[in-house]
Amino acid sequence: MSVTKFIGRALLASIFIKNGLDHLQNPDPIVRAARGAEVPEPELAVKVNSGVMVGAGALLAAGLLPRAASLALATSLIPTTVIGHPFWDKDGKERAQQQGQFLKNLALFGALLYVSKE
Repeated sequence: MSVTKFIGRALLASIFIKNGLDHLQNPDPIVRAARGAEVPEPELAVKVNSGVMVGAGALLAAGLLPRAASLALATSLIPTTVIGHPFWDKDGKERAQQQGQFLKNLALFGALLYVSKE
C-alpha cells in the first residue's frame, strides 16, 4: 500500500474510531436519540454501531480488509446520519448545524464508497 493511501485511510478511519469510543464511554445522548427514533433495543443498537465504528475503523486504518471495513462503516452511517442529524425537523441555527453534520456524513459516505471500490 502506498504511503498516500495509508495516510488517507487512517485519516478517514480516525473519525469513526474516535466517535465509536466516545459513544461507548458516554452512550446516553445517542441512546436517547435512538429511542426517540423508535429504534428497537436502542442500548444494544448503540453498542453494536459503536463497536462497528471502532472495529471497522481500526481495520480500515490498518489497511486490513479495506473493502469490508469501508462498507461496514458506510452502512453504519445511514442510521447514524438520519437519526442523529434530522435537520428537516429543526429551525434556525440548529437547522444549519444539523444540516452541516448531515452533509459531512454524506461526504464521509462517498469517501467510504470510493475506498470500497479500490
